[in-house]
Amino acid sequence: MFDYKPGDSLVHLLNPVTKLAVTAGLTVIVFLLPNPWGPAILAVALLGVATVAGFVGSVVKLAAVTTGPLLVAVVIVQGLFYTGNATPLIVVGPVTFWEEGLYYGLLVYFRVLAVVCAVSITVFSTYPKTMMVAFIDKGLSPKLAYVFMASLQFIPDMQRRARAIIEAQQARGLDLEANLWRRFQALLAMMIPLLTGALISAETRSLALEARGFSRGGVRTHLIEVPDRPTDRVIRWSMAAIVVLVALWRIML
Repeated sequence: MFDYKPGDSLVHLLNPVTKLAVTAGLTVIVFLLPNPWGPAILAVALLGVATVAGFVGSVVKLAAVTTGPLLVAVVIVQGLFYTGNATPLIVVGPVTFWEEGLYYGLLVYFRVLAVVCAVSITVFSTYPKTMMVAFIDKGLSPKLAYVFMASLQFIPDMQRRARAIIEAQQARGLDLEANLWRRFQALLAMMIPLLTGALISAETRSLALEARGFSRGGVRTHLIEVPDRPTDRVIRWSMAAIVVLVALWRIML
């Protein structure tokens, strides 16, 4: 679900720092907008960007999995218990669902949805190693850049490892379609080798990095070149200007 999606779209060609700057700027903007329609429009626009980039299905799937339960929970809770409730929308016996709570619940949901879409576009369109190189080119410590890259690769690596363990356990006769107790036992049978393998993998990576002089200082060269084009700089400065303008507009309201 979190794997890099190769492509040659304009989104893929942007510098990773530019994509992160746009994501951070959009995150600030959606939380400054006072009604749900602004974040909703931004979310739709981001889905359009994902369509152009060629991985809109992955973005929709990730957004549905991560924000679907939030939509139900936040709308119901805010619709019933929001402190600013004043206008009844639905009355069923002693239970009243309020218009103000629904409005605020949708605002929270669309904010989170827009952020999830922006982050997922950045993750799906950015090869992790290019992001690490781009950070180092901007002056970030190689160790911090590697930590950031490793955090992006953690979930895909764990997904692949868990899938391999499940297939191996099933080949040995493990039943994953039994009752709840048997499924819990199957979960334990998967978690122990999963965590053990993750620890072994971390040690192996550490030894491999040290063998390649990762902690050594001095000037570094990279096999991957990540260009920082004038277009990237224009996009970053434009996003910063938009954030400032939206913040000033919000203050004046």
